Amino acid sequence: MKKFLLLFGIITLVSSLVFAQTNAPASNPGSAAGNKGILFQFSGLNVLGAGAYNGGIGGKYFLSDYMAARGVICLGISSSKTPANAPVGQVGIDGENSSSTFGIGAAVEIHLTKSRISPFFGGGIMMTTRSTESKPAAYGAPGTTINQTVTKNAGGYTEFSFGGILGVEYYITDGVSLSAEYLVGVALTSNKDVEVTTAGRTTTTAQGSSTNIGISNGGTLTLAVYF
Repeated sequence: MKKFLLLFGIITLVSSLVFAQTNAPASNPGSAAGNKGILFQFSGLNVLGAGAYNGGIGGKYFLSDYMAARGVICLGISSSKTPANAPVGQVGIDGENSSSTFGIGAAVEIHLTKSRISPFFGGGIMMTTRSTESKPAAYGAPGTTINQTVTKNAGGYTEFSFGGILGVEYYITDGVSLSAEYLVGVALTSNKDVEVTTAGRTTTTAQGSSTNIGISNGGTLTLAVYF
């Protein structure tokens, strides 16, 4: 039901914008040197849920009538606590889990036409890093030392990705467009070493690295609002 309501809302918004611009020009009104835009991404046609642009905030700037630069900053922080629930006669320390993700990326689009339907190609690069820390709940007798194991960077990584872009941007009306694209990319991932500390003693385990090459589109739509 929620997906249907969201889809209905998007269709209503687009229809309103189109009918409000009955005298909109037939050419591309957004692709002009100096134009700036804010980017919003819908997470996929299969769920059609509104989400952040690549998990963050995106912007776009036309360097010329046919060339645009875009950038994104991603940030995610999460934390949770688990009650110790110590047995009667014992004391406990609550467990904690936290993670943080930061990323920054940039891309260049080369548009082939200035028509309302504007195919483009280009390339981009992205850097993302993730760190984690977990402390399970622990308990013991009053007055004794309660050792709480601390695990850092289980699932942590640093990733560099780069590749080509092939897409189409459609201008719904003056200053508003929808676009979709294919991504052909390479992702180089370095998994962070996992550190486990118990009773003041730390052990470190290397996790290695990986390389992935692929083509992706994910049914992704991006809404751009220019000003």
